[in-house]
Formats: sequence, C-alpha cells, structure tokens
Amino acid sequence: MKKLFALLLAVIMVFSFAGCGNEDIEVGTNDIEEEVVEEISMIYGDEETPITLKKPTGAFFNCEKDDDGEPWEISTLLADDYSWDGEIMGYKYYEGIGSNEPFVDYYFFGAAVSEDIESFEGEIIDLGISFDGKPVKLIKYKYKEVDYEEEFNECFAGFEYKGAEDCGLMGIKFASFEEALSDDYIKGIFSELFAE
Repeated sequence: MKKLFALLLAVIMVFSFAGCGNEDIEVGTNDIEEEVVEEISMIYGDEETPITLKKPTGAFFNCEKDDDGEPWEISTLLADDYSWDGEIMGYKYYEGIGSNEPFVDYYFFGAAVSEDIESFEGEIIDLGISFDGKPVKLIKYKYKEVDYEEEFNECFAGFEYKGAEDCGLMGIKFASFEEALSDDYIKGIFSELFAE
C-alpha cells in the first residue's frame, strides 16, 4: 500500500512540474530603467540667480532626478563615453579672494595668485556667443602645484556675473579629458547646456 501511495504521489508531482512548464515565467528581469535627467535647475551667486540647464548631446548629468524641487549649486556633467567630465557651478571672486581655482584669479587679476601654484599659463578666448546678454569666454590653462610633479591641463567655458555682494564666473570646468577638446566642441556643449 505504501508503494502504491508513493507511486501515485510521484505521478502527481511529475504532472504538476509539467503544468508549471507551460506558464510564462520570467526570471531575473528588471523592468526598472534608470531615468535620464534631461534638465536640472541650478542657482549661482549671492543673489541665488536661478538657471535651467539642458542635457547636451553626447553627455549626461551625473545625478538622479530630484523630485523635491530644490535647485543644485554644483552639478557634474560626463561624456557618454567617459572621455571627459565637467563641473558646473558658479566660481566666486570677491575682494581679491578667488574660489581656489587658478583660472578665476587669472580671469579677474591676470595671474594665478595662490602660493600653492608653482607655474601657470593661460589664455582667454571669446567664443562668439552670449548667455543672458553676457559674452561667453573660454579660459584654457595649464598649471603646476608646489610639491606636485603632475601638470594640470584644464579649461573653463562660461560668463561673468555680478551680484550685490560678489562677482564671479558661471559655467562648466572641463577638468579631465583624454584628448584636447576643440574650441568648437566646447562651444557646442556649452550652447546646448545653457540653451536659452
């Protein structure tokens, strides 16, 4: 009797497995897709000037979609192929005090004044475009810090702003790139990012 019961139970289990095989079961699928951030809200300067930035072609904002509506003060933009990254923010310059960025001192003062800078070379180029009536400049620069062997090769594209208590530059600093970025390429990224 026990053998017959065991055989009957085995047959029932075989048919139940066969029945499961007919169902469409997807294992390990993930329906959650990472949402692309198409635009971000930012503020800059002591007056917290609002600005909306748009995702340029070939790059993406390195942030998650922010649902609380609070604007960013700093954001990061990366190339789709990770060949460069850029920091978007307002860089202050007030009464001769920069924001620890040698290009800010260079733009306003004509030289990098930090004691940490051993050598500095730069040039300022007018990109021939404007944002909110302000001319957009490209600052290319190389510098070497004291006690560091590496020479930094960076550039910034942005415009000058003046607030009630401070002034500075608002734009994007390209701090890391595998190959030199052409002026036209930088101009294109800036134009899409800061589209009016």
